[in-house]
Amino acid sequence: MPQQINVGIIGCGAMGETHARCLAAIEHASIRAFCDADEQRAQALCATYHGGYATTDPERVLRDDTIDAVYICTHHDTHSTLCIRAAECHKHVMVEKPLALTLNECYAVGNAVEKHGITLMTGFKMRYYPAVARVKEYIPTPLVTTGQMLDGRWPDDFWANDPVKGGGNVLSQGCHTMDLVYYLNGSEPERIYAEGGNFTHQGLAIVDNIVATLRFKNGSVASIVQGDSGQTPFVSKFSFQVTDGRKTAHLRNRLKSVTFFDGEKPEEITDPEEYGFPEENRDFIRALLTTTAPPITHRDGLRATLLILKAFESLKTGLPQTISF
Repeated sequence: MPQQINVGIIGCGAMGETHARCLAAIEHASIRAFCDADEQRAQALCATYHGGYATTDPERVLRDDTIDAVYICTHHDTHSTLCIRAAECHKHVMVEKPLALTLNECYAVGNAVEKHGITLMTGFKMRYYPAVARVKEYIPTPLVTTGQMLDGRWPDDFWANDPVKGGGNVLSQGCHTMDLVYYLNGSEPERIYAEGGNFTHQGLAIVDNIVATLRFKNGSVASIVQGDSGQTPFVSKFSFQVTDGRKTAHLRNRLKSVTFFDGEKPEEITDPEEYGFPEENRDFIRALLTTTAPPITHRDGLRATLLILKAFESLKTGLPQTISF
């Protein structure tokens, strides 16, 4: 069993810096390389966290035999290529969501992971919030779930709104919503129907708002709202509700607050801060140290992207889409 995991970070923007901060607090993790297209940004992060070197060349990191794992925190359209190259170089991978922007890319990543026997974890931090764990314990088998992630209007020139680099709000962030709704239900999805389209960015070839209905194999259903048509002030960007026919639970306030209701008396719990990033980083490093599978894999990344793309297909055809996973 390895005693230490040496890490390289590819992409030194906000996400790269967040993961570097988390890794610096993990005893058995050591950051050895920082890579970014902007050399100064890589050098700055390297100096802050005392990494071995900074570079603009991902291949230098991927071919470095002293590095065990890489973090891929780049623009979405580069995720699949970098994941596949990492697998070919026998590097374990933590990749920020979404796993990729197309199903073919997601499948290609999965094939590379299985062919080369590496560990890949998809960054779905929302599963790690304490309030989410409380909801799963309180209502382990929901009948109806509603999931909402609504932003204020994203700028047209924001990179994640670029049809190629980011895919727009629904594709970029909707994987988070789909994954958490799946996680709260604990059943595989089997059918999805969606309405929506481009409401606030007519100059961009993206879907920016959808409302979708999802049915799971265990018979439960979910309603999902995703987009940037305006953030609601009372529940914040995130609002997830689950019901089981008797009890209800409502996650809100960026998943820091949850209200439980048994039909007689509501109970509210609020956490002082957001969680997720430190916990997912610890799980990834622990999985590598113990040579066990991480709790979130490339299949979770595939499922989440599949659901969004099937919702897009439903928009085009006006018909429900079957989920084959």
